[in-house]
Amino acid sequence: MDVAVAASTPVFLPRSSRWIVGVDLGQSVDWTAIAVVEHIKGVIDTGTVMERHCGLSTGKQTPAVRVDVRHLERVPLNTSYPAIVAYVKELLARPPLCGDGKLKPAELVIDQTGVGAAVGDLFEAGGMKPIRVSITAGSEVTYAKRAWHVAKTVLVSTVDAMLHTGVLRFAAELTEAGAMREELLDFRRHLGTAGRATYAARTGKHDDLVLSVAVACWWASRPPPSLPGMGCW
Repeated sequence: MDVAVAASTPVFLPRSSRWIVGVDLGQSVDWTAIAVVEHIKGVIDTGTVMERHCGLSTGKQTPAVRVDVRHLERVPLNTSYPAIVAYVKELLARPPLCGDGKLKPAELVIDQTGVGAAVGDLFEAGGMKPIRVSITAGSEVTYAKRAWHVAKTVLVSTVDAMLHTGVLRFAAELTEAGAMREELLDFRRHLGTAGRATYAARTGKHDDLVLSVAVACWWASRPPPSLPGMGCW
């Protein structure tokens, strides 16, 4: 068998990456979930190993992205919000999330839907700059009062699309991998009387891990701002 031909399986070649930390803030009976995601931009190279080695495969490359969930955890129930804020700040201070000369510090995206803006203020008081998300009904994404208002259908459909296209991947050694799998299976899509789809976990089930990943994936999928300091895209 010709080695050059056998080695022409498409390969993802990373070019740049950024880190995003998604936090779904729980209430008294719900967990707070934290997802650490690496958003990688690169290309799919269909050339052979020899072509890549000699720099001759550039004509056989197409842009591609990967979103890898590197860390996933639930904060113990009844942990105070100040303690959660302190823990997230400590997490962001670790490499690679803290950044270096080449890599920017991780972006923090928090779901403050159930807990309100006051808890989001605690993150800012702690020296962080959270991207705030409030989950809504419907199908729109808007920005008002220092927060993104994002429909749950947008968040979950983003995760669903990334899973089906192979963009979203989970590290095999994740502690909460089993719980995440169960949450995804427990999610149900419902069609209302107007034909509008809504997503929700089954009664008595949790969706904290799904939402921590979803807010990070949604932010990763956003285009860059058109102008510095703009509140909306």
